[in-house]
Amino acid sequence: MGDINVYTGPMKCGKSNKIIAEAKRQMIAGKKIMIFKPGIDTRFAKDYIVDRNGNKLKSENITNIEEIQNYDADVYVIDEFQFLKGNVDCIEKMAEKGKKFYIAGLNLTSERKPFGQMGDLLCVSDNVQTMTSICEVCKRDNAIFSFYKLDDKDGDIRIGDAEYIPVCRECYNELKSREKE
Repeated sequence: MGDINVYTGPMKCGKSNKIIAEAKRQMIAGKKIMIFKPGIDTRFAKDYIVDRNGNKLKSENITNIEEIQNYDADVYVIDEFQFLKGNVDCIEKMAEKGKKFYIAGLNLTSERKPFGQMGDLLCVSDNVQTMTSICEVCKRDNAIFSFYKLDDKDGDIRIGDAEYIPVCRECYNELKSREKE
């Protein structure tokens, strides 16, 4: 049997770093690896998964989860999963046929709602590591949310580091209460 391993949490908690490390480990083991990311994610590079330490791996751009079925590999690595459309059933079926997955993605939107298909993915995963960041307000190591810090909320998802910060629960609630004033 394969398995589904997910790294989730807010921005800047090391999710991409984790899947890059796992991909390299699997390559050393001689496994055939396929690496994916949503085409919408062009923050650091168009066709690479890149972590904040500068580590990167060449990736295929996809829009829909089911597109991974078009590629034959032992191990599938997917970054920024929350931006993908489609159904996670194909991942579960592939894992049942012996395929291994390392997937990173934000679990929540800045409004603390399940982000894209991440909720469904978390429910069928074998291993989930929920990670934390340093809160950019109080500097404690317990940030679990990504906060949208600009005023021009129009309902669109913005991709980037300038618009969002990782925050702890206390700071998130304080910032939200200031927005209402």
